[in-house]
Amino acid sequence: MSPARVLRSVLVVAAASIAVLGNPVSAQKYPTKPIRLVIGFPPGGSSDVVGRTVADGAREVLGQPMVVENVGGAGGNIGMARAAKAPPDGYTLALCTIGTCAINPSIYSSPGYDLKKDYAPVFLVGGVMNIFTVHPSMPVKTIKEFVAQAKANPGKIPMAIGGIGSSNHLTPVWFANIAGLSMLWVPFKGSGDSITALMGGEVVAFVDNEPSILPHIQSKRVRALSVTGPKRSSHLPDVPTMIESGYKGFVVEPWFGFQVPAGTPAAVIQTLNQAFNQAVQNPRVSKRLEESGLRVIGGPPERLGEQIASESARWAKVVKDNNIKAD
Repeated sequence: MSPARVLRSVLVVAAASIAVLGNPVSAQKYPTKPIRLVIGFPPGGSSDVVGRTVADGAREVLGQPMVVENVGGAGGNIGMARAAKAPPDGYTLALCTIGTCAINPSIYSSPGYDLKKDYAPVFLVGGVMNIFTVHPSMPVKTIKEFVAQAKANPGKIPMAIGGIGSSNHLTPVWFANIAGLSMLWVPFKGSGDSITALMGGEVVAFVDNEPSILPHIQSKRVRALSVTGPKRSSHLPDVPTMIESGYKGFVVEPWFGFQVPAGTPAAVIQTLNQAFNQAVQNPRVSKRLEESGLRVIGGPPERLGEQIASESARWAKVVKDNNIKAD
């Protein structure tokens, strides 16, 4: 073999070795600066509670701060659209919710992002249940009594919608459709604003995720009528499920996850996934999540992808059956 051919062979082998070793080396160097987590809802809601709790645990694993940026509006679309435009380098993540990742694509003609083209799944945190609540001044203590009150006052009972396209929106609308109710819907940007309005008496009813509404139920500032899980909440053992209240099949379990812009290196996604899996196993983090009513799921990135696919199909049917549109 000629010296030139030998040199070419050596260069080819060297290049191949660099390519093979590239991803592990990159993964070892990542992260080297703070990571931004975009939450498409205002502070105070379940998305904010869950996102911040897990991000804080991941910070300890990754050795870098995770800076939360709340970007509310359009049912989480504004925040999702903003995060989708970030460089695919692992330094920007978006909190994925049942609303932004399973419902919005069905109710918005142009949400500002395409889940399949703009995002890659990283981690499925877990799921919670919704709780049907009312202001203490409302003279009802059960769903049956609430339905009777609403039917006696069609279009007059103000009920909050905590973000167009969220489960806080579709859950009560779906229920009103099933129960034959006409409500006075009062929209807000997110759960936090809705809770404030509920406690202040601006609205008298609201369906919210357990993590954000539970403290206010426990302090008796709002009253729980029913939960939307398949079984009762361990934190509210005296509050019946919607199934027990006479609505067979009415189960809603909102969930949360993390995504990154499409094109983010697989090694970086794996590093983040491992960090989040470790974070939810941290006793401090797991206790906080359990106290909030969240059931941790975890697993590989593909688990979130499967959740998005199955839930998107389910809610697309609900949206179509109830002719729900946000545009």
